[in-house]
Amino acid sequence: MDIKWLLSFQMTGWFCGGIYIVLVILSLVSWALIFQKMALLRRVRRADALFRRLSGKEVSGSDTTFLSLSSFYLVYKTEREFRAREEKDREKLEEAVKIGLNDYFQNLNSGLPILATITSVAPFLGLLGTVWGIMLIFSKLHGQVAGISEMVAPGVAQALITTIGGLVVAIPALFFYNYFAMVLSHLTNEVENYASRTIYLE
Repeated sequence: MDIKWLLSFQMTGWFCGGIYIVLVILSLVSWALIFQKMALLRRVRRADALFRRLSGKEVSGSDTTFLSLSSFYLVYKTEREFRAREEKDREKLEEAVKIGLNDYFQNLNSGLPILATITSVAPFLGLLGTVWGIMLIFSKLHGQVAGISEMVAPGVAQALITTIGGLVVAIPALFFYNYFAMVLSHLTNEVENYASRTIYLE
């Protein structure tokens, strides 16, 4: 075992060690949200595709559970319910669709603010750990004899790892946050166009 490595690790202090742990936790939370959101959006797209295939046909009870994931079905269902009650107020129908879609997309957007926060916080945590670790190393070396660079270099490298760790956490979170935002924006535009074509009362 390399004693110098252990000594250099101790030089970075518990503060850097705590940041390592926090970054690992943020990474686990980030990837859990990413996989959860990807699975949800995959089901939503499949439900939208099923609704399009059933367009113009009567939706059977066996399909309704899966179709509840589709925003198009939400508009369709709301419009049919208004027809069944023989409602004649178009504004009330539009308001009901708007409220339903707001709730629907709030559910789809859940978790994205956490992903955005991780994107912002992780690099700064890594940078803080690096700065703190290097400051701690040089404060401990103050007044020491020359020729200690072999032990200092690994300590500095380990302090710099916090910056790398912060970027490793932040970059995937940023990529998938932007990807999910783009997909949700596309879904929103699609269902709004569908609603504007579909909502009518005889």
